[in-house]
Amino acid sequence: MKLSRLLAPLLLVVFFAGVIQAGEPVSFSWAFFLKDSSGRLQSLSFEDSEPVEGGDLLRIYLELHQRSHVYLYLFDARQDLYLVFPPGPGFYSGDFPAWHKSYIPSGRGWFTLDETKGVERFYLLASNHRLVELEEMTSRFLDNGNDELKGQLLTLIEKKVKDLSMVSAVEIDRIPVLHSQNLSGKISPPEAVAQRISATGNYGMILELVNR
Repeated sequence: MKLSRLLAPLLLVVFFAGVIQAGEPVSFSWAFFLKDSSGRLQSLSFEDSEPVEGGDLLRIYLELHQRSHVYLYLFDARQDLYLVFPPGPGFYSGDFPAWHKSYIPSGRGWFTLDETKGVERFYLLASNHRLVELEEMTSRFLDNGNDELKGQLLTLIEKKVKDLSMVSAVEIDRIPVLHSQNLSGKISPPEAVAQRISATGNYGMILELVNR
């Protein structure tokens, strides 16, 4: 699956979530929005399977709270690995971008779901500190892009998620958000629903997408 065309007719399934490591709280908001061929908009809750069809539109929302460092990767059905967020491995090297909001794709863009079959996995990680080892290996992978580095990075991502799963202590609030950016001079788009995560320590989650 090419990220530019993103996904196929899929079932979206929550595969795993966990939290570990006491310390400063982790807090951030995320959402997946789906728009079908009739224009009907919904927020994917991942509480049950989420059937979609080729031609549906998908976009992702992330908001950083306080000093919660959020990372999102995609390992697709074609065995390709992408850094979806942050926009680059050095994103957190300067002042922390508190309350930064990202729509992926940006502006009013949407990914169009394609006909590719297989399993897609989004890896969502959040930490009260930078995951420097992960950032450094991601940078090497993006610079070289070979299969060996891809395998090493995927192994590290999966290990991080597994390590974050040892304790589960997280609160989730549903909050209203805009499903796309409100561009100047445009009518405000309708509200959708995001999940606001609050946890002590770090947080890891895998969203598994299964193409029927």
